[in-house]
Amino acid sequence: MQTVPDFQDLISGKAQVDDVRDIDLADLMGRSAVPPDPELMQACIRGKTVLVSGAGGSVGFELCRNIVRCKPVRLVLVEISESALYSVNKELNEIKLAEHLDLDIVPLLGNVCDGNRVENILGTYKVQTIYHAAAYKHVPMVEHNMLEGIRNNALGTSTLALAAISAKVQSFVLVSTDKAVRPTNIMGASKRCLLYTSDAADDLL
Repeated sequence: MQTVPDFQDLISGKAQVDDVRDIDLADLMGRSAVPPDPELMQACIRGKTVLVSGAGGSVGFELCRNIVRCKPVRLVLVEISESALYSVNKELNEIKLAEHLDLDIVPLLGNVCDGNRVENILGTYKVQTIYHAAAYKHVPMVEHNMLEGIRNNALGTSTLALAAISAKVQSFVLVSTDKAVRPTNIMGASKRCLLYTSDAADDLL
């Protein structure tokens, strides 16, 4: 998809009809971009061991691109898809080399629903900050696979959150969705739902 110049620019002669260009994300926002606050971004990252679940997904991948530049000591990538994990690990190591970043990038295959695996990762790498982006997000797919959507999005979040409490993780950020506000579908409901399997969950939530 491409866009043509504004009608007023055409009339005033500032632009030509054939000045067609690819659509930029900023064109779709309807407002000026809000730059991230570096101090706020680095508070839970700089000098710490950070884990991103769902690191190979669209949201997790973009989080990782920003996190590596905030100078963590270690970035632990947890991803269920081998190909997605390969891609994010490859790109992050290229950024690391190109920008001379000093951090350890650890790519790990794993499922957030697997409590033993999650606990082992948190304990082994002494994770201090978690960005939880592992979720099924495509509404039609989750509608056709409701139980898997609930298991991954709700139970997976509960499993990781309780493991984080047990491992005394300092900061846990749940990446949610606009569809979790007054949800009308299973995907939204699964992202809104937080399962309390222990009274200790109150400490985190």
